[in-house]
Amino acid sequence: MILIRDADPSDGPAIMAMLAELAAFEGANHAPRLNGGTLARDVFGSAPRLNIAVAEIASHEPMQLAGFISWFENYSSWEGRAGIHIGDLWVYPEFRGQGVAAELLRKVLSRNRGRRIDVFVIRDNAGARAFYEHLGFREKREWCLYRIEAEE
Repeated sequence: MILIRDADPSDGPAIMAMLAELAAFEGANHAPRLNGGTLARDVFGSAPRLNIAVAEIASHEPMQLAGFISWFENYSSWEGRAGIHIGDLWVYPEFRGQGVAAELLRKVLSRNRGRRIDVFVIRDNAGARAFYEHLGFREKREWCLYRIEAEE
């Protein structure tokens, strides 16, 4: 059985470990810069900027985190309203194919009915692209991502 719940501060080390796994999976050129302090402030602090839900597998003793999803509010001046951006979705390989990612995403969708939801997917990640498309997301081919990196 899959249990989806809001992350709590005790999940911090597991979330950080999953972010490191995600970075390695994506071939990132550096580890995530989020650390325990920023996680405590931006997720579990008095003015959260990022939401995280985790998936637990109830058949494991003790309960084991199988994955997580993070999201935050954005705003479209074109639409004139707030939307949601999914930052990360990660499921450990041994739990893939069991509906964990879909349950995590459904948690975000159910909390944000009627809102536009955006997600960036690495172009070469065919599995992730098919997953999102299966759940109703559509690629916006007319848009390209541009970015200026923050100075260190």
